[in-house]
Amino acid sequence: VIPTATVPATPTTTTPLPPLDTITTFYVMADAPYTDNERYNLMPRHIEELDDDVEFLVHLGDLSWAKVDKCREGAYDEASTIMKKSRIPTFILPGDNDINDCNSMTHGEEMWTKYFALFDKQYDHSLNVTRWGKLNESFSFIHKEVLYLGLNIIGGRPASNSEKSFRHSQHLERIRTIMNDQLDDFKVVVLLGHAEPTAFHSDFFGGDSGFISIMEEMGKPTIHFHGDWHAYYEREAEYGFDNYMRISLDGESSAPPILVTIDTSKTNPVKFDRRSRNLEVACCSEGWPRYDGRVVNTPRPN
Repeated sequence: VIPTATVPATPTTTTPLPPLDTITTFYVMADAPYTDNERYNLMPRHIEELDDDVEFLVHLGDLSWAKVDKCREGAYDEASTIMKKSRIPTFILPGDNDINDCNSMTHGEEMWTKYFALFDKQYDHSLNVTRWGKLNESFSFIHKEVLYLGLNIIGGRPASNSEKSFRHSQHLERIRTIMNDQLDDFKVVVLLGHAEPTAFHSDFFGGDSGFISIMEEMGKPTIHFHGDWHAYYEREAEYGFDNYMRISLDGESSAPPILVTIDTSKTNPVKFDRRSRNLEVACCSEGWPRYDGRVVNTPRPN
């Protein structure tokens, strides 16, 4: 019997899967423009210099100075015209100077709605944004394993305590629903809102059912960007929550929008850059959380 040769099986080849895109970059800014120099020089330049490859921009509110501009329609129009020059998808949240600090809160709401509401809809983007019903100035979306919460949390004294309490309770209800339904879909939380937290916001941040308690239950790194103070500083592990970092942004166009990079493939996923050689970042230039036991708190400028 003549043995027959065994033909080796043709090796199977598999096409490697593309690497998972885990990196998001975005800009955040607040409290501008306040002066004509900002409107006609500083802020337009900051917007023009934004990198087209960055995915989106968020303005946290206060797009005029109510004390000086008197909530005149032209101030809203001028700020909107500047923001429309952004070439990347742009979201705008309300601040107290946009609405609450106006002589007529109704007028402020009308102007903010006319010039800034649903601002991102001017752009053709793929972010799966959820608007929050009657609170449609607030929004959320999950993108590349990061949960973004853009909330109407404004500084100053509330024009109506009942309205403020209702709004905060609705925000918390929505956040709790996201946690219950989508907890496995994200690794990092980004909170975006105008107000520097004060006693007026304790019903949102504090208590057994407040934001911090929900975040502790989630157990995910949470970074909170806000305006309101018009100066940069960092606060870590407030409310006894180790995985919480709060960043107060520069205002009045004194610095360009901050650049944030989040890479969810890393254990310290959050980095940001103030984009000016003389402006430093203490907490997060090399990634946060650091897991080295240090707590970073930089001075709050007067």
